[in-house]
Amino acid sequence: MCLGHTARRFGRLGGDALALAESLAAEADPTDVDGRAVDGYDDVRSFLHLW
Repeated sequence: MCLGHTARRFGRLGGDALALAESLAAEADPTDVDGRAVDGYDDVRSFLHLW
């Protein structure tokens, strides 16, 4: 989620940070208690206009 906040605050992320957010969201287990990795990646995509 912190990468989503960084994307909102600065309007950009480095390539490594973007790849990390995508990787964490892809590995998220839907049976987990929460979906913060997916929520964070959604924030990144939203704030960086990557829809």
